[in-house]
Amino acid sequence: MTGIMTGFPSFDAATGGLDVRKTYLVTGNKESGKEDFSYRLAASSLNGKLSVVYVTNNKSNTDLLSEFTARSLNIAQYLGVSMTILDNYVRSIAPQAGDNNYTKVLNGPVDLTGLTVAVSSKNSDLLKDGRTVVNIFDSISSLLLYNNPVTMFRFLQYICGRAKMSGVTTVFLLDEQMHTPEVNETVRSLVDGIISLKLDNGKRYFTVSGVAKEVLTWTPLG
Repeated sequence: MTGIMTGFPSFDAATGGLDVRKTYLVTGNKESGKEDFSYRLAASSLNGKLSVVYVTNNKSNTDLLSEFTARSLNIAQYLGVSMTILDNYVRSIAPQAGDNNYTKVLNGPVDLTGLTVAVSSKNSDLLKDGRTVVNIFDSISSLLLYNNPVTMFRFLQYICGRAKMSGVTTVFLLDEQMHTPEVNETVRSLVDGIISLKLDNGKRYFTVSGVAKEVLTWTPLG
């Protein structure tokens, strides 16, 4: 298939979309628009008849859906059909929280084994049905705060390797300002492509490196 469209015309025109089977790191500070990028990518993928597994490590599933609504991204028809939320956050504020038809509630950021099993299991189910799958991890900065770096890197290495073998496109969000240069460089070394975002004078820009169609100068995102 062709590239996975992100919902940003300038990005898709310059890159042809995200490459299937590749792993991407989306970096930038809190104002850069990383989360907005992930929401629009998810909505665009769903509209393109792809399946999305959205892992949220820093907000509840209800808060996540509110973010889609705030951007007028209507994904209600896809919930429990082609979109699954793995909520790896809500039990930190609501220990009794449970699953619903589109959300699986996990044990929290310290349980990387549980997260690995949940992602692998859902991917396997979707792939058996012949689906093209996009995994979105929002964000791995939260996981890095709770886990030993070595343990975290092994987790990421496994997720990346498994995704490539199975043909899943995977996107990780990372706030590099929260981590040391050594941590950031190690994470970067694990992925195929790096999408950098920034906000400058009220406008957002992007670069892309590490994949076939690179964009190495800051380009308006819109």
